[in-house]
Amino acid sequence: MIKINKAKCTKCGLCAAVCPGLVIETREGKPEFAHAESCINCYHCVAVCPVGAVSCDEFPLASFKVVGAAKPASEAGARNLLMQRRSIREFKDKAVPRELLERLVETAFHAPTAHNGQPVQLVVVTDKKIINKIDMRVTAMFRKGLTLVDNPVGSSLISAIGGAKTADMLLGHKGDLERFEKAGYPRNLHVFRDAPALVLAHTEHGTITGRDDCNIALSHLTFHASAAGLGVCWIGYIVAAARMDPTLKKQLGIPIKNSLQCACILGWPKYKYKRMIPRKQGAVKWVESD
Repeated sequence: MIKINKAKCTKCGLCAAVCPGLVIETREGKPEFAHAESCINCYHCVAVCPVGAVSCDEFPLASFKVVGAAKPASEAGARNLLMQRRSIREFKDKAVPRELLERLVETAFHAPTAHNGQPVQLVVVTDKKIINKIDMRVTAMFRKGLTLVDNPVGSSLISAIGGAKTADMLLGHKGDLERFEKAGYPRNLHVFRDAPALVLAHTEHGTITGRDDCNIALSHLTFHASAAGLGVCWIGYIVAAARMDPTLKKQLGIPIKNSLQCACILGWPKYKYKRMIPRKQGAVKWVESD
């Protein structure tokens, strides 16, 4: 519920101007919270008010931190961080402090979501024994899956359970798994690379924009992680594995009714990269006024 302190209000109209649902209306020169049923709790009105006349029931006004208290990143600095970011799969044997992980989680929950639904839920795993147990289970699952996709019946079964793309992915990585085993890699380090932390994003099943919301949230988290000096790698294997065997979610601490949408590993990089990697320029079409 939005509240407007009429004694403080200067009638500037900013709260009504930024309301995405026209929930706040200006009546006789005064802002009125007129359509509570349509409010999506975005709290733009609270954030924009220059005198603190607008508040809400969910959070105390003091919890709305003043913008500018911390120096914002420059465009050049932010761009440089994004351009040099790359997937990190080799980590130091060093834990990520709980305090830093908590800040990353807070950043993730500040990411935008469709209609401000805020459906994203996170699981953060820092117990290396649990990570390796899950790794062993996922690796064994894919190894078993490879034996199935080698024949038409098994391939159809995998496609029915995990989707055609999952079956294609298994076949595509058959050679990779064989090389890892010949190289003498431990059986449980194929997926999570012995990372000290694993972050999983999930939503209730059937959430229309769940995957998009989770991807945006983890993108926020990984950008913050990179700025903090951490290395990050997105892990699609675990998402496919949970789709093939939903009981895996229980071991991950995810409700069975929920859908695992995306995941990443993170930790302190073992190696330092000296150069940015160039990328192909994708197709861009500019639609401009004459």
